[in-house]
Amino acid sequence: MAGVEHDKPVIRCRSVVKRFGAQTVLRGFDLDVMPGETMVIMGGSGSGKSTSLRMMIGSIPPTEGSIELLGRDICRMDEDELNETRKQFGILFQSGALFNSMTVGENVALPLHEHTDLDPEIIDIQVKIKLELVGLREHADKYPAQISGGMKKRAGLARALALDPKILFYDEPSAGLDPVTSAQIDQLIIALSKQLGVTSVVVTHEMDSAFTIADRMAMIDHGRILKVESRAWFEHLRDEPDELAKTRDEDVRLIRQFLRGDADGPITARQSSEAYGEALFGPAPDRGLLPTPSLEPTRR
Repeated sequence: MAGVEHDKPVIRCRSVVKRFGAQTVLRGFDLDVMPGETMVIMGGSGSGKSTSLRMMIGSIPPTEGSIELLGRDICRMDEDELNETRKQFGILFQSGALFNSMTVGENVALPLHEHTDLDPEIIDIQVKIKLELVGLREHADKYPAQISGGMKKRAGLARALALDPKILFYDEPSAGLDPVTSAQIDQLIIALSKQLGVTSVVVTHEMDSAFTIADRMAMIDHGRILKVESRAWFEHLRDEPDELAKTRDEDVRLIRQFLRGDADGPITARQSSEAYGEALFGPAPDRGLLPTPSLEPTRR
């Protein structure tokens, strides 16, 4: 990819801390994302994964630390410099974030009209190319209300691709989709990475999707990175026998519980120790020796 040094991170986060008042959401966040890879950032609700994405795109500044995109620290940029940098990355928002008053084609054309001096005929060609990439060229004249949720995600992705970005950020790309449509979005992410060579950062808690698309994965819990490793490492941990898993330290057992969706483990033990439900409602009734379910991934 032109303009990218392949031995240096495209994204480099160092000692990133984010506080909102008295609440600390991120606690010394360190992460490198290399050119052309798909990095999945995963964690439970409230873990800080969405906050980390918002800081990477310059939506909110860190309280401490530095965030470099394409070799430049966005924390030191003024608004004009930040806007120029934003032209080099695209974002697929959780809802698609399309403008309902515009057609699909007009939504994709919007960044080209706002940020380039291209002739309308060239913009029209670019829009058709981007919509073809996501399989929506024949739906260019439809409005968002006339297409399905999965099609809205694809249209949002086409718009994110409009300026030929070096980096794509995805915020929960599978959220709210049925399993088949979710699998189609996953395959589209993989195809675009191979065809265009873009670097992708995907924030998700959907494990089926994460294990399908990731090159590397980062597990975040309570604002701190527990582990950054290859997908194979996380797959091995997920499938590790229970007896071996019991010998692991608490952080690794916490990661394994999250990956497997087990009902018992460090996450639930931590929640139980807070005894919030008991404080509100009194002791829970005895349920006897009912088995606790384990949710296994459906796609591998």
